[in-house]
Amino acid sequence: MNSVTKIKFCGLTSYDEVAFAKKNNIYWIGFIFAKGSSRFIEIGKAKEIISKFDNCLNIVGVFVDANDDWIKLALEAGINYIQLHGEESPERCEEIKSLFKTPIIKAIPIEKEEDLKNIEFYNDVCDYFLLDKKNVNNEGFNGGTGENFDWNIISKNKEWLNKYKPWILSGGLNIHNVQEAIRLTGTKAIDVSSGIEYNPGSKCIELMELFIKEVNKKV
Repeated sequence: MNSVTKIKFCGLTSYDEVAFAKKNNIYWIGFIFAKGSSRFIEIGKAKEIISKFDNCLNIVGVFVDANDDWIKLALEAGINYIQLHGEESPERCEEIKSLFKTPIIKAIPIEKEEDLKNIEFYNDVCDYFLLDKKNVNNEGFNGGTGENFDWNIISKNKEWLNKYKPWILSGGLNIHNVQEAIRLTGTKAIDVSSGIEYNPGSKCIELMELFIKEVNKKV
């Protein structure tokens, strides 16, 4: 049973979604603060939702090359993790971590095995890595596409990865493939967004429930 697998539900936009996640002990709840994303949430709305939960949740704010003022507003709204999902350099990550004293999750887009090696440059300036599918078309954002990268890249590098900060598996996970992803990669944490949606940006409570059951299913 994969009861130790931490789950991150990302791209939530409503009170009901967050309440369901809390009820089911989802470890991280992600709000997307990148304008242009179909899962974008206004900071004011996020603050209103967060205020109803008595500071008892791990709330991740997802940013893409954001400035300090935008990150500060989100922190004031109640997020307590910063996920950097853009082209932020190690120097920029260090700057953000130093300025806001908040745990950093750095997304590492992956298409080929050499992409994984980029974590070496970020290990000292983040607290977690999020290994996600690279957008090879250079249009839109990395991740959130419903596609996965080749998990064998992780499978072949498990021992090497253990030398670095903890990592979260992301990219194209759903109720049909999450068990295979866990088996192949040995991941202790997973991130899902499009896999709990029928339509982009609209979460489905039924799929959220099925995803949790699938992760924790005896195999």
